[in-house]
Amino acid sequence: MQPHFDGITFAIGDEAQLRAMPALAPFAPFAAPVLEFLHTFSRLALQDSEAKAWPDVVSLGFWCRPASLAQMRASSGDLAQRFGRGVAFHIAPGNVAANFAYSLFSGLLTGNANIVRLPGRDHPQVRLIIRLLSAALAEHPSLAPWICLLRYGRQQAINDALSALCDTRIIWGGDETIAQIRRSPLPVRALDIAFADRYSLAAIDAGRYLAHENKAALAQAFFNDTLLNDQNACSSPALVVWLGQDAAQARTLFWQHFHDYAAARYTLEPVAAVDKLSRLYQLAANYPGVKKASDANNLLMRVELPSLAPQMMALRGNCGFFMEYGAAELDEITPMCGERCQTLALFGVESEKVNQWLSARRPKGVDRIVPFGHTLDFTLNWDGYDLVAMLTRHVAYA
Repeated sequence: MQPHFDGITFAIGDEAQLRAMPALAPFAPFAAPVLEFLHTFSRLALQDSEAKAWPDVVSLGFWCRPASLAQMRASSGDLAQRFGRGVAFHIAPGNVAANFAYSLFSGLLTGNANIVRLPGRDHPQVRLIIRLLSAALAEHPSLAPWICLLRYGRQQAINDALSALCDTRIIWGGDETIAQIRRSPLPVRALDIAFADRYSLAAIDAGRYLAHENKAALAQAFFNDTLLNDQNACSSPALVVWLGQDAAQARTLFWQHFHDYAAARYTLEPVAAVDKLSRLYQLAANYPGVKKASDANNLLMRVELPSLAPQMMALRGNCGFFMEYGAAELDEITPMCGERCQTLALFGVESEKVNQWLSARRPKGVDRIVPFGHTLDFTLNWDGYDLVAMLTRHVAYA
């Protein structure tokens, strides 16, 4: 009995194409037709006048430039006798506009046909990326059977039908979303990859910050890490840890530069302002010693913590809500680095100290360590998953 797809709206592709996807022969990773298609998308994105207004779309265009893709291919190791697993079904998150495209491109680069459930929220960037994808497909029609972008509501029957088609299911979202999607069974050899709700940290060596000459550039880098996406990405730091003896002076200067940069570029919505106040009150009610560190201007809400406990991260916020803590040593962040911790962004912290800490403590979390300005840089090794390995199969010779 054929599955029913009533209730689906297609942004790219149609029902006939969707049904035909399982019969496609997977590509090898980084296949020439895929690379040519992505090169065209990059060219269109970087030349488009509307795209220039959206930094996340421009970043996506840079991500799939020929040189960038060549570097990804070179870092992916031996790909001989590897092929895509078949059909990848992507469930994109609603809060990060360009994420669906990175997930799609990961599926294409690893040789898979791709069904992408688009974000439910009406992001302008999503409409723009779909337009650019359609234009790139017009130049590369042979890739059209490999891409279906669609929308539907909370219909379990559609989740069931799309899950039954796929060889890999990629879920981006919170625990509730993942649990809901997992109610739909997969074929017996299909894989689930879940990118769950996580949080990220930043650590700054106060002395090195004070000695840094271009504090304005660092403010811009931290803005790109956080407010560029309303601090919604799991990789955007929610907690800033200050290391060293000069933390008070460094904090004052850092947040002054950051506020000056953000005030000219970021608009705080009233609902977000209320939410930040609510989270401050909840933290203060649950953890004695918590205090507000910022001034009456609610653009940035800074909350000073008296100690670190992982439960505090359940009350993390977005849209400019930052917890802060002063630490004598990097080791003090260890309690916050459980499996829910994704990215550690660093400024001025010596790599040797970080490696020593990792070797000694072996935290269950921290899958990425990056410098400021790079927390949102998507790679094919994400959340601790090697996507090239997981989205392909290897033909072994005896």
